[in-house]
Amino acid sequence: MNLPRMRSIRQALEMIKEEDPNSCLTSYYIRDLCKKNKVRHIKSGTKIMVNYDDLLKFISEK
Repeated sequence: MNLPRMRSIRQALEMIKEEDPNSCLTSYYIRDLCKKNKVRHIKSGTKIMVNYDDLLKFISEK
């Protein structure tokens, strides 16, 4: 069974910044993608957990 890599917005951004320190991606942008249902995510109270692989796929397609 393949489990999705669910990360908080902050964790996802940190992982992206590790691979590309000059990335212009922001937490606001990731949050906006979630609000517009562009990437898979779940909400637990006020916390948003984003599917990291789906986020990478979306970014690479743009």
